[in-house]
Amino acid sequence: MTLSPSDTTVAEPLDAFLRSKAKGGTESGNYRRNCERVVREFLEWLDRRGEATTFADLDPRTFRRFARDLTTYDPTAEEPLCRRELTAGTVRTYYAQVSAYTGWCVREGYLDRNPAQQNVAKEPLPDDDGRRSGDQQAWTDDHRRAITTHVDRAVSEALDGISDDGELFEAVKPYRDRALVYVLCYSGVRGGELVADPKDDRRVGLRWEDVSLADSTLTVFSKNQRWSDRSLPSQALAAVDRYRTVLDPHPDWPVFPTLHYPSLYEAVRTGLGTHGWTESAVEEYVDDLSGHPAIFETLREYDLSPPSMTTDGVRRTMRRLCADADIELDDRHGYLAPHGGRRGVGEVMVRQRGFTAAARLLDNSEAMVREHYSHIEAKDLAADAGSAFEEHDG
Repeated sequence: MTLSPSDTTVAEPLDAFLRSKAKGGTESGNYRRNCERVVREFLEWLDRRGEATTFADLDPRTFRRFARDLTTYDPTAEEPLCRRELTAGTVRTYYAQVSAYTGWCVREGYLDRNPAQQNVAKEPLPDDDGRRSGDQQAWTDDHRRAITTHVDRAVSEALDGISDDGELFEAVKPYRDRALVYVLCYSGVRGGELVADPKDDRRVGLRWEDVSLADSTLTVFSKNQRWSDRSLPSQALAAVDRYRTVLDPHPDWPVFPTLHYPSLYEAVRTGLGTHGWTESAVEEYVDDLSGHPAIFETLREYDLSPPSMTTDGVRRTMRRLCADADIELDDRHGYLAPHGGRRGVGEVMVRQRGFTAAARLLDNSEAMVREHYSHIEAKDLAADAGSAFEEHDG
């Protein structure tokens, strides 16, 4: 028997909703996993905000506040949702998935109408007029030149005063940052395919065993939930190759490990505990560790793995690098956001090699690439049409 809205919590029908959306009626499928994560985040947001707990309490103002928090980016905010930097498209997708849940609840009798679809609720959402494909950030030639010059210089400066290869690990951070920047600049791989996503336990970050420098390829867990071989152009290959020499990783290590000391110390503590060390012995050992070289040597010695950088960590790194390089963009991000690297790669590939080659490099359908980069084709067609009329009119 369907409970009345006043008796039913907003979370209660979620499992039934997810089963109804899973392929074949089972609890599997990409839609189910993505939607479950987003809706559960919404439920956690309701709890943190002290918002509605039952369907009777839900109203458009609740969703208006949710939409506002989705679109707000403030790294210092108390609300975790506001500390995440989401693109306009991601904001709309997240909101649509939550709205799909409440829409299903309408059809199941928990709500009379969908409060998420009321105009007052949707007003804070970013516009999606679909009119310009070129409005999203895409790294330009000048952007690539500026950021790669900066990370090259940072590596060079870090090497000053290092007299032999045994001290190279002191420069691991600039080497890692340079490799990351070059991969974002030239490969077209999504940032989320390179590092860990705390919200998705299947995304643990690219591992060295999935990198073939000989074949110039990366094997990543792609956005469409499958393993995909991606190209590593020569510009990025050289930076990754040199970085690998400095890092000296085990095959199961993440390509881009965090260098955050508390996270590394915790990895050592946890790992030594699995080797049978007592808590006091672990703490005594960790107390004597100082600096990245010593920590990573311990990880190697005991066959432990450092944690991967996260998607938020990559954004913080790019903000830091842009600030150090005096690179400032006049858009909602204000810095070279990771997704802009992929779009910049797409711009170059479409202009130089066409839509088919761009689609292959970006691991996307040609139809999707044509939609995303239609502004390039429109410009080319305008020039071609102008020439046609000049020839026709004599």
